[in-house]
Amino acid sequence: MIQVDLEKCCRCGACVKDCVVNVLQLPEEGVPFALPEREAGCMHCGHCLAVCPTGALTCDGKSAADCEPLGVIPKPEEMIQLIRQRRSIRQWKEQPIDDEILEKLKSSLDWAPTGCNVHNLQFIIVDSPARMEWLKARIYSRLRNRLVNFICKLFRPKFARFMDYILSGDDVIFFGAPAMIVALVPKNAPCADFDPVIALTQFGLCAQTFGLGTCWCGFAQGILEKVPGMKKLLAVPAGYRVGAVMLFGWPDVKYHRCTKPEPFEKRS
Repeated sequence: MIQVDLEKCCRCGACVKDCVVNVLQLPEEGVPFALPEREAGCMHCGHCLAVCPTGALTCDGKSAADCEPLGVIPKPEEMIQLIRQRRSIRQWKEQPIDDEILEKLKSSLDWAPTGCNVHNLQFIIVDSPARMEWLKARIYSRLRNRLVNFICKLFRPKFARFMDYILSGDDVIFFGAPAMIVALVPKNAPCADFDPVIALTQFGLCAQTFGLGTCWCGFAQGILEKVPGMKKLLAVPAGYRVGAVMLFGWPDVKYHRCTKPEPFEKRS
């Protein structure tokens, strides 16, 4: 699982100090090694691989040569400005998203942190307007069913007015969005409520750097998770649930300034 190149290792102990589950040990003379009785507890976080100054470690078959080098990160003000400028987009162009951009966005998901580094989130990305229309038609058809309509109003009173809009044919869930990403999480994941949100938050910030717009869609998440038959439309695997949904695409609206929200209360 963890191997150390004897010739490259400089015996600094950085990998041992950064191992949160104490899998690695550094003898007084010699190189770090993984304790067999603790190796099963490895979180596969790759910290030992990342922290080694000489690239001496191989973790889960991955070496320093397989990893991206560190690069320039945004300056603090640039990052804060990116956060300030984020808007929930509900007006969209029909322009398709380039495959190159989509691949970079998909790749960015691999670095999303998860509780206990349980790396088993799954993502369904609907990036075709035609596929979105197919999905929306079936979702709305199901919601217009009298029984489902009654259940939604009974158990989700705040959705009652939306059901009236849906019955009249308004797209009050997706607002014509050309693409959507659905984060699936195992029901027994250590941080099942948080991991999907963290992943799509990072996805949304990354999408913004390409000029794309996003919109959290809690309504769709609730419908896909709670309304019978919806998970089959997405082929959600057994043992997984719909954790979060985000719409994305090229915005058909231009904002000219940041907003000035009421500040949250902060305590020290």
